[in-house]
Amino acid sequence: MSAAKITLWDTVIGYLYWDAQNNTALFEADEEYLKSPINIAPIIHPEKDEMLYGNNYHDFFLGLIPTFNDSLPDAFGNVVFKEWLEQLNIDQSEMNPIERLLYVGSRGIGALEYHQGKDIPTLTGNIDLEELAVISDKIIKRKYEHKDYLHNPEALKNILTIGSSVGGAQAKILAAITPDEQLFAGDIIHNQEVDYYVVKLEHDQHNIWNREKNYVEYVYNQIAADIGINVAPSRLIHEGGRAHFASKRFDRVNHQRVHQQTVNALTGFYGRNTEFSYENMFEIIEFLDLPYENSEQLFMQMTFNILVSNRDDHTKNFSFLMDQSGEWSLSPAYDLTFPFDPYQSFVVPHKISINQKTTNITRKDIEAVAKKVGIRNYKKHIEKVIEFTSSFELRIKQYDLNSNTTQLIVKDLENNRVGM
Repeated sequence: MSAAKITLWDTVIGYLYWDAQNNTALFEADEEYLKSPINIAPIIHPEKDEMLYGNNYHDFFLGLIPTFNDSLPDAFGNVVFKEWLEQLNIDQSEMNPIERLLYVGSRGIGALEYHQGKDIPTLTGNIDLEELAVISDKIIKRKYEHKDYLHNPEALKNILTIGSSVGGAQAKILAAITPDEQLFAGDIIHNQEVDYYVVKLEHDQHNIWNREKNYVEYVYNQIAADIGINVAPSRLIHEGGRAHFASKRFDRVNHQRVHQQTVNALTGFYGRNTEFSYENMFEIIEFLDLPYENSEQLFMQMTFNILVSNRDDHTKNFSFLMDQSGEWSLSPAYDLTFPFDPYQSFVVPHKISINQKTTNITRKDIEAVAKKVGIRNYKKHIEKVIEFTSSFELRIKQYDLNSNTTQLIVKDLENNRVGM
């Protein structure tokens, strides 16, 4: 039976076991955790001494308890991990989710650590962004071959080390950046002065949107910050003719790990768009008894997402943080961008609903949510978001993007303002 010991900071949280017969994980809390004032999963596990079973949740969680499924990579990270195992002649399909968590170990997003595990190679020395971008492109396009591994096995190990534990579909790595701009692996805690970033790689220079979307995300984040939305500091890293988007991590503060849970994990939710809403996220804020400012932040982020077509607003793109005293807060906003290729002609709905709608959102819908959840001065907030998001065209011009890219996005944003 596969098993893992789970720790958070200096506390043993409990133990995960894999029941192969029933394809489910079992979680048993440790006495140390039961006696502590913290609760890592207050919504799905309010009584900490209750045994949890993974098969009580949606199949999406792979038989794991959602709290711990959050530590697993998805999309790009999964592809990288699968590629590495194939080169070692290991069949990933024969691995259960707990064994995969053991590979994550202490390298995942947030602060949970999984022990008695497997080893993934450690990246030493500086990061070569160009090398990582090239290998990421091959992996994403399914063009990575065994001869590539034989030619440079270290390259795959490097992308595995700092790119396989990050969520999302885009090629990303975890990096630590020193004050003199040196880049090191960001999956570990360093003793020297560094800032920790999630870096989205520009990997395909032959695709217009891939070359330019990191500039768009950077401008979106600047606009959000100017509105007053709590968004992580970000920057563009230019190297080898590429522009990589780097967002400062909020689960690493003063060389300490911070417990992070996406809304997906915190609620154990998985379903169709209209089954979860922004209103539900305000309910989480109320359940956790958070200060009013958290609701105001979420309202501004919701309004921003509507105005700038950030419709990839699913439950993994919102998180809550818990500090070592057990206090929770809404995390800084992240993944604020135009999330789909503007050259593709299809309508993308919001991933969660606003006033029971995922398309054609109007000001009346935004105001209906504001009244329902008690947002003060909501008209002032809406006007401010409209004003600042209208500056996108002027701000993006400094980066000399393809004129078609700019105009397609601007047109979409103008459509959003109709009825506002």
